[in-house]
Amino acid sequence: MAEESKGIFSSVKDGIIGAIRGVGEITDAVAETVSGTLVTTIKAGGAVGGALTSAISETVRGTIQGAADVGGDIGSTAKGAVIGVLKGTKEVGVQAIDTIGTTAAAAVSSTAELGKDVGAAAKGAVEGAIVGAKDVGLTAVDAASAAATGTIQATSKTGGALAGTAKSAIIGVLRGTKEVSGEALDTVGSTAGAIVSTTAEVGGDVASAARGAVEGAIEGAKEVGLSAEEAASAAATGAIEAAGKVGGAAAGQVRDAVTGTISGVKVVLKAPFKE
Repeated sequence: MAEESKGIFSSVKDGIIGAIRGVGEITDAVAETVSGTLVTTIKAGGAVGGALTSAISETVRGTIQGAADVGGDIGSTAKGAVIGVLKGTKEVGVQAIDTIGTTAAAAVSSTAELGKDVGAAAKGAVEGAIVGAKDVGLTAVDAASAAATGTIQATSKTGGALAGTAKSAIIGVLRGTKEVSGEALDTVGSTAGAIVSTTAEVGGDVASAARGAVEGAIEGAKEVGLSAEEAASAAATGAIEAAGKVGGAAAGQVRDAVTGTISGVKVVLKAPFKE
């Protein structure tokens, strides 16, 4: 399997370098290269379970490395990688939702290994999950939550700042829902909840992750022309609801972290909410 993984990595890296040099639109070029590589790999070896996870991870790792080698944009590359994985796994009948977290995690960990912008990778991965979701029968809510979960898990493993990844993931949500005209606020709330839940699972600081999610909601909303107040409220409410399920002191810590004025915006919780 080690030799096969090395072959996937080198093949997709070379393909990405050629694709990026040959076109101006990175996301589409990456998506097509990744999709084609996965379809070929899965059909040739019948990759399932751990073998499929390894194939996806090596494909994404080669993609990020190839883009970095030619100065390609990491965010656009991560976005294209997730779209490509969704497209490729659909073609061979693999359950799409199971691949999103793996892909997003691989994008973040590979970017961290290269010392590149992890925030850009997280934004792109979540955005790509939302954009690619409709074509494989997934909702934006489920796709974004799965991608954000993967980014938090990878950030924890690589020793990165979870708050920064949380912020980036929510910005990715708002970019993605704008592109597909999706339900932005519902997706922001559910993704913020997934971020808090996953942060608790990896033993991270739920309060700082929740605050990062709210900061991302504010920044992302301003970027795409939505109400920063409504986006912040959705993120804060989703974070508190998730913290309530975590138990212990988490709910109080998160509530303290996400209420008041953040980034110049007064955060008002939605009512009623479940804590």
